[in-house]
Order: sequence, then C-alpha cells, then structure tokens
Amino acid sequence: MNEEFEKRLDFDSDTFEDMKRDMNFVLQRLIGNMQEKGTSEGSMALKIDVTMVNEYIPNYDPDVEGETRKVSKPQFKHKVTSAVKINDEKSSSFNNEMELVMDEDTGIFKLVPIANTSQRSIFDADFQQEEEDVEGEDGSSINSNLIEGKEIPRLPGPDGKGEVIDGEFREVDIPEIEPGEDGSEGPED
Repeated sequence: MNEEFEKRLDFDSDTFEDMKRDMNFVLQRLIGNMQEKGTSEGSMALKIDVTMVNEYIPNYDPDVEGETRKVSKPQFKHKVTSAVKINDEKSSSFNNEMELVMDEDTGIFKLVPIANTSQRSIFDADFQQEEEDVEGEDGSSINSNLIEGKEIPRLPGPDGKGEVIDGEFREVDIPEIEPGEDGSEGPED
C-alpha cells in the first residue's frame, strides 16, 4: 500500500498534528499568563481518550478467509489544559474512517485507508500490483497501469490483470433522407 495515505501512530508523525498545535497554543498562553500575573509557577496537562470502534465489513481481501472481516478504527480525543490562576483549554477529536494495522517493518501501529470492500478503490490489493513498463510506439517506456495518454492510474478489469476490455466497433450505413416538396424531411405519407 502507498505510504502516502498511511498515518503512523506516534507523536513524531503528523497524525496528531492538531493535538501538537493545541499544546503549543496553550503553552504560549500559559507563559503569557504567568508573565502577566507575575507568577513563577504554572502547569500544563494533556489528556488523550482513545476509543476503539470495531466493525465487520464485507471481505474482498484475497488474503483473508470468510465473507466478512473485522476492522478496528481507533478514535482519539485530546484535551490540553494549563493553570496559573486562569485555566486555558482547547480541545478537538481525531475521528477517521481508517483501519488500524501493525507496520511489520517498524513494529509501530498505523492507520491505512480501508480497502478490499465492495466499493472499489486504488487501495485494493488487486490494484496494488507491480507497475509494468511497456514500450510505446515511439520507443518510449509507458507504465501499463496508467490510462492511455494520461498520468491517471486505472482500476484493474474484471480479470484482475488490469487489462481493458474493448467493445466491437463497426460502421453502420444510414440512408440519406431527401426533403419533401413542402420542406419537411422525408417522403410524404
């Protein structure tokens, strides 16, 4: 799966960017309030609530057996507070439609788009095939997973190989209709 759409679950990644922005905001307000009030002590607290939502979805993943599969979607809600004699508070929640998986390379949990469902997407396993380069008419290299003439990836065809199925084309003769005497098209009845 393309790492561009994944969200690592650690504080160094951008997954918790809103929480870090809120922490920075409250920290600046805390220091400002301490200077304004002339106090030498202040405190700041971060609270994170994690709720795990489990769902069963139709299974289209070729690596998982059964008609349905279980996906876990964690939801994160944070609250940052500071105290001098005045409390400042800012909160938001991180609620997504992504699936929780373990990154086998790093051993860190991450969120990835839910794929292999009845709704086809570029994240499905059969779309994540190796890109094949074929030689074009002018000798240049063309990626066979792209729509012809464009840099847009295409979904695989029903055979799972990404081949396009073309219909039959034939020319049809249409008889020419001559205008009638009164200017209308076609012969008079």
